[in-house]
Amino acid sequence: DLLFPEIALHHNLGMPLALSFVIGLIAAAYSSADSALTSLTTSISVDFLDIAHKPEAVRKKWRKRVHIVVSVVLILVVLMFKQLDGSVVNNLFTFATFTYGPLLGMFAFGIFTRRKVKDRLILWVSIASILISFGIYNLPESVIGAYRFHWEILPLNGMITFAGLYLISEKAKTT
Repeated sequence: DLLFPEIALHHNLGMPLALSFVIGLIAAAYSSADSALTSLTTSISVDFLDIAHKPEAVRKKWRKRVHIVVSVVLILVVLMFKQLDGSVVNNLFTFATFTYGPLLGMFAFGIFTRRKVKDRLILWVSIASILISFGIYNLPESVIGAYRFHWEILPLNGMITFAGLYLISEKAKTT
């Protein structure tokens, strides 16, 4: 997380070049944050709130509200990552092992089976899979010894989701 500022400030680049380098880093970070904020606001507004079919006055009001809520959520996420130990990238990948597990399990289930799933239960299977995986990830040494789960939680999470989907599915009817 500190590599670029370290290079800019402690490698004899000279103050003007170091300052330009740091300003460029800040500008790139703001640009990325702005793009993410705009994308999230648009996605929530269009995909979840379906504002495309509402009058312009209502659309504008909802876009502003969603923009503020998404901004606050992004700030909270940044503050949450600040409190975590380790680098942001490592924590982000660890977080992804929990959130991508259900996607992996659903993908595998769709590819390898022809079973019909009860759609209304998929969200609950996914949440349960994340919670079970998080519990396994945090098992104390008294239960599993010195072994620590890490990246292998992702396929394990996918297998838990796959098993959950199998439990809430039935054999597809053939015509």
